[in-house]
Amino acid sequence: MKAQEEIRELIFAGYPLIYIVSWEEGRIEEVLREFSRSALGEELFVWTITRGLRQGKKEIGPSSLLEALDAVSRTERGFFLFKDVHRYFSQPEVLRKFRDVYFSVKGKPVRLFLLSPVFSLPEELKRHVAVVDYPLPEFQELLGLVVSFLKERGQKGLELNLTREDINQMAVALQGFTMDEASFALKKTFHQKKIVGPEIIEALKEEKKQIMRKEGVLEYVTDRLKLEEIGGLDNLKDWLMKRKRAFSPEAKEYGLDAPKGLLVMGITGCGKSITIKAVATLWELPLFRLDMNLVYSGMAGPPEEAFIRALKVVESAAPAVLWLDEIESGITDKYTADSTARILGYFLTWMQEHKEGVFVGATANRIDMLPAELLRRGRFDQIFFVDLPSHKEREEIFRIHFRKRGIDPGHFNIYQLAQITKGWSGSEIEQAIVSAMYEAFNQGRPVKEDDLYRIFTNSVPLSTTMAEQIKKIRSWAHDRAVRASSVKPEI
Repeated sequence: MKAQEEIRELIFAGYPLIYIVSWEEGRIEEVLREFSRSALGEELFVWTITRGLRQGKKEIGPSSLLEALDAVSRTERGFFLFKDVHRYFSQPEVLRKFRDVYFSVKGKPVRLFLLSPVFSLPEELKRHVAVVDYPLPEFQELLGLVVSFLKERGQKGLELNLTREDINQMAVALQGFTMDEASFALKKTFHQKKIVGPEIIEALKEEKKQIMRKEGVLEYVTDRLKLEEIGGLDNLKDWLMKRKRAFSPEAKEYGLDAPKGLLVMGITGCGKSITIKAVATLWELPLFRLDMNLVYSGMAGPPEEAFIRALKVVESAAPAVLWLDEIESGITDKYTADSTARILGYFLTWMQEHKEGVFVGATANRIDMLPAELLRRGRFDQIFFVDLPSHKEREEIFRIHFRKRGIDPGHFNIYQLAQITKGWSGSEIEQAIVSAMYEAFNQGRPVKEDDLYRIFTNSVPLSTTMAEQIKKIRSWAHDRAVRASSVKPEI
């Protein structure tokens, strides 16, 4: 692993203090124990506030952090792992003691590793400490775990009806988990099963949904939506179809970089959000929705920490689609707090530099609220403008929603329905159909055209109530965005 090699290089470069950011204590401890044995021929020393300083099973002594640091500063050789020390950085004597240790052991075969699930480093130590972000397990590690687990269960009599591709997809479903979480998920989904087939993949995906809930700001979206379930937007669909194999090895061999992102802006209710869902389905990638309102709520910790942690989780599951709905509500240049500015700065850099195969699918209603630097080339591959549907697209929308609800479109004058709903959005048409169905259902009969006409007569479309805002959006998009549809609406 890249992070593991980075730690090895820091060790041999002579860095006395190395801060490792990771949730996986057991995994990191095993890696450092192996480094200690190979470099020094000695066991790793481990300190925690609850167990003090230990070497393997041998108890060395002090549970006090200051006393344990004293022991490190007096030693001539050894690898030491201290856990959760970030909680003590607010104490002046602790800060001073870490600096003392740095100067005491510098140049000696002594390495002090600080392990924490969060990054928190005071200004006084920044010049003395090397920092390593240890990512969640990569695909190959998870695949190894799956293969080992299946071998063990197979030896115990479990019948496995799985292809090589099924096993690969199991590992994909576990991306974004720690090794412990992945192990628990496998045990849970296989519990009391005697025969296991491809259906286990969906069970693991459901486990991922539960795991992501713990992040507080991320949702693993399992709803699948096909492009053919979206009416119109032919230009946008064509763009997506041409990039269907963008994350394949063949595309990389051809010299193509994976696309970074897509911004879909436009009028409310015209298919922006469902398009992002369809991207994940079409490209066969996991979809994660990042809720910026929850990021700023503080429920998952300081906003910038929650945001950065969420991006790292999605990176660990790459290739994947990251969905930022109504991006202007969270990524804006209208600063309301320092955290907003920091999040914008981090996101801009991440969009430009990240190489992890995360495709950002963003939607926006108020494009004028987004900073100009977010919209420039190099961050989003393309910006599409979604307008109200044309007559032909409204016909398509009616057919899609009729079929979706088991209604035969042949029983309706689709052309006339599309004509009457000029200026209606796709979501308004869908809700009109649903309302008409409730009326018919209440009367114990099939839905008729007259039911729809009554709904149309008593409804005012968005294009009327928000005419000025729609005009403003169209004006902005005129020479700044690509039209998602080749045909313009009548109004």
